[in-house]
Amino acid sequence: MSLPIKVRMTAWYVTLLAVILAGLASFLLIRMNSDLLGAIDHSLETRAAQIAGSSTENANGAGTGTGTGSFQDVSESSLVAVPRGETADQILSPGGAVAQAAGRGEHAVSGAPMIGRADLARAMAGARIRITAPLGPDHELFRVLAVRIHGTRQVLVVSESTEVVGASIHRLLVLILLAGPAALLAAGAGGWWLTRKALRPVSTMTGAAAAIGVDRLDQRVAVPNTSDEIERLGLTLNAMLDRLEQGVNEKRRFLADASHELRTPLAVMRSEIDVSLRSDDLSPASRDVLRSASEEVERMTGIVENLLTLARIDEGGLRLHRTAVALSEVAGDVTAKLRPLADAKHIHLAVEGDGAIVQADRDRLYQAVANLVDNAVKYTGSGGDVVVSIWARDDESGLTVADSGPGIPKNVLPRIFDRFVRVDAARGRAGGGSGLGLAIFREIVEVHGGRVWAESELGRGSSFSLALPSSG
Repeated sequence: MSLPIKVRMTAWYVTLLAVILAGLASFLLIRMNSDLLGAIDHSLETRAAQIAGSSTENANGAGTGTGTGSFQDVSESSLVAVPRGETADQILSPGGAVAQAAGRGEHAVSGAPMIGRADLARAMAGARIRITAPLGPDHELFRVLAVRIHGTRQVLVVSESTEVVGASIHRLLVLILLAGPAALLAAGAGGWWLTRKALRPVSTMTGAAAAIGVDRLDQRVAVPNTSDEIERLGLTLNAMLDRLEQGVNEKRRFLADASHELRTPLAVMRSEIDVSLRSDDLSPASRDVLRSASEEVERMTGIVENLLTLARIDEGGLRLHRTAVALSEVAGDVTAKLRPLADAKHIHLAVEGDGAIVQADRDRLYQAVANLVDNAVKYTGSGGDVVVSIWARDDESGLTVADSGPGIPKNVLPRIFDRFVRVDAARGRAGGGSGLGLAIFREIVEVHGGRVWAESELGRGSSFSLALPSSG
């Protein structure tokens, strides 16, 4: 399932910020660790210089190795700059034995050599050895510096615990882990708010565009004065609506003009056919052909009238002459006209109910009900039933046409009143429907201020209803 763009933008924003914060936190931790170890290395260099210098002077003055008391004194004096933490100092012989040792802390780490033989050999060769190694019984990490004492064959090893470094890094990591999620949460809330604010004009235009239907093409979306992509989107939508309105208006004008133009030749053809049918010298075959042509002309006339009615409704030019109309009378007239068609298919056509009076244009209401009943008769199988029921309840009066036809699929039912919608599986083309009858029915009823609805179940028929305000 695709997430809304506001959620996706906020998620990407928080993810990107999380990556940046993680990178920054890693840099800070690495940099802090490096700086603290650098400070320890600097302290070790200072201590080693002091101890080595003193040891060299003692060696040159006495001609022998350094004295224990002198080494201890110099080692302790060099720790003045080291405020806390465990330390250890050693002087190693070329063989790796601890010649002298000093230090402070809870655990003695200076009793055993603090560097291995390989590092001792390198130090004896003049290299300065810097390593981090676990020392003592608890294997605590120490920073170790080993240098050869000038003028001697001994190696000075000084060390300092990295406990302070680890504690500092741990505190910083805890602060990052506590502050990071809070910062991401605040950034996510801020990103959500900013995204909603930035996309609010888009939501407004979307709602306005969704409300513009085929009967409201003169409306336009409000364009925000932002001088950015949002404003261009609004202008583009309005330009598209301009083109749609122009195209629809042109089609409506063509539909109206074509319907008007077709009415006259169809009327002439029907008159000529009727006159020809009155002739006594027609052969049976010719009479059958003329009758078939008359039926087709009648069907085409109905289609043209429906198209003309739709064109007038679209243009707002359908005038209503309202009077008090009895729905039972309209239903009776419609069924009387369509009864021959129903009888030809052996369909039982009946009217039930009485007493419903509405204020309506009788001719238009007759047209709407005729389309509905004609549709029901046309798509009901031989031997079926079509019942027109008149009813009145509360402040509405209505009419329902129920048939025993094949029914309408659920996926088609919501748009059954749309223009040119056909249900080929259930209501096929055999009846010759144009897909306009139900659309005309709905349009005429809605122009009268009424409502329509349909109910159907496959295999059990359908019912179509209209409801109009009852006449006072």
